[in-house]
Amino acid sequence: MRRTVSREWRVAAPLTIAIASVLGISAFVFTAGNTVTSHSARAGTATVSGYEVRSSINYTFGGDGETLTGVQFELNKAATDVHVALTAGTPAPADWTDCGASHPGAPFGVTCTFGAPVPDGQGLKLSVAAVGGGTVRTGSQ
Repeated sequence: MRRTVSREWRVAAPLTIAIASVLGISAFVFTAGNTVTSHSARAGTATVSGYEVRSSINYTFGGDGETLTGVQFELNKAATDVHVALTAGTPAPADWTDCGASHPGAPFGVTCTFGAPVPDGQGLKLSVAAVGGGTVRTGSQ
């Protein structure tokens, strides 16, 4: 019986070592082939401060005198993009008009022409969305 165990051991031991070696080399080759390019990642915070619309709000009326066709106002600081909506209540995505950027220097004026004239009775609430970098995204975009 001792001979049988010994003979099995002589066959099994080298076979086990050979399989372990192949698996070890395969794992090394697999991981050695993976590369990741250098890159950066960062998380941060910043204060989001609002804009103030100054009291110098002026509306432009249509030729019929019963519709509003535009608005001009001043912001307290420069904006790269401004959108406005003149509505009776909460603006819908289609109510927003892109006005572009404010004037670059003080008093940071904004001039908007509405996409469609707003009936005088409907223009009860002026909503303004402005950003100091990038573009404004409203529900219509």
